[in-house]
Formats: sequence, structure tokens, C-alpha cells
Amino acid sequence: MQVDDPQLKPIQEMIETQLPKGSTADRVTTFLSVRGYELQPTEKPGTLVAIIRHIDTQTVRPVTARVTFYFDANGKLNAIEMTRTPNQPIE
Repeated sequence: MQVDDPQLKPIQEMIETQLPKGSTADRVTTFLSVRGYELQPTEKPGTLVAIIRHIDTQTVRPVTARVTFYFDANGKLNAIEMTRTPNQPIE
């Protein structure tokens, strides 16, 4: 996974560090839920979609990404796709 948006880089680095390729779906789900990231329904089997909100430490502004985790037939993480989404107020 490579992102061009510099504000998404910290999210990319966090995911790559905490969830290396080959991580189980359970590990990914636990990682997301422990941090309070919102999971979204997905229609594709073998995928998990989360909304990850991160505060950019340089600008002290929030950045939000929609992250799709793709798993292989054995339930192991094999790819991640990330797109920036508009920031929503925290509820």
C-alpha cells in the first residue's frame, strides 16, 4: 500500500507497523475495535472496511481515511486500500 496524500502517511505507517501482511482477520478487527475505529458493513466477502480518524501532529488537524482490508482464502491480510474521506464531527 502506498498513499500519495502526505496526511495519510501516518495512518499508513501505523497500519503497516501494527498489522503486517499475513495478520489474521481477528487481529485486524481487535486492533480496530480497541482503538475505537468505526467498522462499516461490506458486501465483499474477505474484506473489512474501517473509518480511521487520526490527528496530524504537525498541523493538529484531523484527517480521516476509509481503509479497506483484503484477506486471502485463509483469512490472512494481503492488501490494504486507503482513501481520504471528509472529516465528520466526533459524536
